[in-house]
Amino acid sequence: MSRNGSGTYSLPAGNPVVTGTTISSTWGNTTLTDIANALTGSLASDGQTTASGNLNMGTNRIVNTADPTNAQDVATKNYVDTYVGALGTMASQNANAVAITGGSISSILEGATVSASAPSATTNYDFKTQAVLYYTSNATTNFTVNVRGNSTTSLNTVMAIGQTATMVLMVTNGATPYYPNVIQIDGTTVTPKYQGGFAITSGNANSIDMYTIAIVKTASATFTSFVSQTKFS
Repeated sequence: MSRNGSGTYSLPAGNPVVTGTTISSTWGNTTLTDIANALTGSLASDGQTTASGNLNMGTNRIVNTADPTNAQDVATKNYVDTYVGALGTMASQNANAVAITGGSISSILEGATVSASAPSATTNYDFKTQAVLYYTSNATTNFTVNVRGNSTTSLNTVMAIGQTATMVLMVTNGATPYYPNVIQIDGTTVTPKYQGGFAITSGNANSIDMYTIAIVKTASATFTSFVSQTKFS
């Protein structure tokens, strides 16, 4: 007979053999055929057989397995810890290549850097660090703003072709206004397209000028930038 529903195998009728009983071919063939059928229905350790039903581990573990390589392979704890752990916590999640295709977002908090200084002659705007860079001290000179990923990563590396990066630069001016007269991306000067079709040629006195810079990556290390200036006072 085959295994019962709990996996226990029992020999067929006529077993066990009583001492002194003559062993017949009928008994031998029946018993050996039954054992062969039971072995055929078992899982071979060398992987020759395929499971025909779900495996109930009874709260036991499958141990010493390899990390998965194919789509339907079982994942090990080490594999999950390595790749899920690399995603970080919700507070530090890297959202590169994440696409939201449905639903809604009620609100977004964007990072802002508030600096008590004035823009330097070459001001690096690190896109990976903030969405807004706000200088609260009066500007003292016209300056170059260089947009990059951060000090070790180029914007070209951060962005894929067809992506847009939008950032805000806020410049405080006193009686003598200054403005970013040179726009660079990864250290290369670019000629932006300006809102209204006219290049920005000055800041606004006794005001805070907000510059919105939108950059579209059109090819490798190739960008089209759009810049607007809004006066707040």
